[in-house]
Amino acid sequence: MKSRGYLFLVALLLGGAFWIGRPQSLDSANLTDAKDTLETSRLSFDGANASALTAGSTVITIATSGYPSTSTANLFPGDTITYVGSSNTYTVGQIISSTQFTVTSGLDSADTDANDEFIVKRTASHTISFTTVSAIPNGAIRVRIKAGASNNNDGKPDQDGWDFNSISNSDVTCPSDVAGYYDFVSGTATVSGGTGCPAGYHCFECRYSGPGKVGQSLSMTIGGTTKLINPAPASSHTEGTADTYSVIIENLDSSDTAIDSTTTKVAVIESVRVTATVEPLLSFTISGVAAGSSVCGTTTDVATTATTVPLGSLSISSFTDAAQQLEVSTNADNGYVVTAIENDQLSRIDDASVEIPDEPGDSSAASESVSDEWASTSTKGFGYSLQNVDAASVAFSYNESGRTFSARQFAADSESESPQTIFSSSTVADGEDVYVCYRAIVSATQEAGTYWNAITYRATATF
Repeated sequence: MKSRGYLFLVALLLGGAFWIGRPQSLDSANLTDAKDTLETSRLSFDGANASALTAGSTVITIATSGYPSTSTANLFPGDTITYVGSSNTYTVGQIISSTQFTVTSGLDSADTDANDEFIVKRTASHTISFTTVSAIPNGAIRVRIKAGASNNNDGKPDQDGWDFNSISNSDVTCPSDVAGYYDFVSGTATVSGGTGCPAGYHCFECRYSGPGKVGQSLSMTIGGTTKLINPAPASSHTEGTADTYSVIIENLDSSDTAIDSTTTKVAVIESVRVTATVEPLLSFTISGVAAGSSVCGTTTDVATTATTVPLGSLSISSFTDAAQQLEVSTNADNGYVVTAIENDQLSRIDDASVEIPDEPGDSSAASESVSDEWASTSTKGFGYSLQNVDAASVAFSYNESGRTFSARQFAADSESESPQTIFSSSTVADGEDVYVCYRAIVSATQEAGTYWNAITYRATATF
């Protein structure tokens, strides 16, 4: 008979051999550097009419209870609201107060009842990134994103998680193939409670072949042409405080058992609405031009100031030329118009009936609204031309139609003529400039004396 000690030794050796030959199980570990980066962390909007409205109304008052969104916080001009019952859409205009806003078109009668619900869907892609901690062969990466408890695939924001929004497999972008992960196949998207997806979370999976690798950084994206719908405010939500949700990232083995996993958090919150007021702006200046300046195709003979054009002693055989620079700036959406009118023709100070006439043009065609060449010193009188520097539009130009000095008369208030536009813009303007070029010459019979008139320029902006 063998001794008891011998039998114990045999048993010990056999047990040890069995233990040595048995495969080791992998310990579950947390994936590292795990995060879910949202394309946008804005909450969706889900509110309703506070009371009955009339068809065609453009002012909506929000119900302050009974719905996830109970104020205009997180509602912005340009947002598109969709009424749940009718599917009619409207564009948000102005935010009037914490409970009122406008839409840019009148409400349909189907959307005017008290408690008619409207939503703004904020969709976002999820970029999931993490680092592996185990080499798990021929497995899968699965991401589970919190789902709403009910109606979580109806294309409407949920109050307690993300709406699936009928996202498809093609909207899941799997990690790129790297060492240890030789072939990531096409991703899959499964709604909460669907095949292989536990209820409470939507599941997104990327399977791979290869031995896996410890310490490998991987990234996948959920959301492409179609994206999950961000939650509406939670039932216990406080404005300005984020609602947080869990996202579970798992590394499965070939039998779909989660070997390594971690839970990360994402936060959704209202966007901050920044408002500012820009006051209407209109700036109009007149500046003098020095003598000897080259403008309107000629050289000025006298210097002007912002308020004076001292033509001095006029000649009967040559022109006297002068100029001023006019500049306009405005933030008016519809731009500006600058007009000009004189009180009267140049009149003698001591006898207003004696006048230097407005120039008729070399072809006798010039008027306050019609231009004519004025190059001949035989054509006597007083008139003006324009040189555009950078204005959007001028009424005419000194060199139009190949002319040397195309000129007009100033409209005269004394003759009940209307102010004439000299330059303008149909949109905002930043320092648009025009030269007004004055010209005078008199006949030998023009009575001696000092002559004057007043020219008024008016800049009008349309806001």
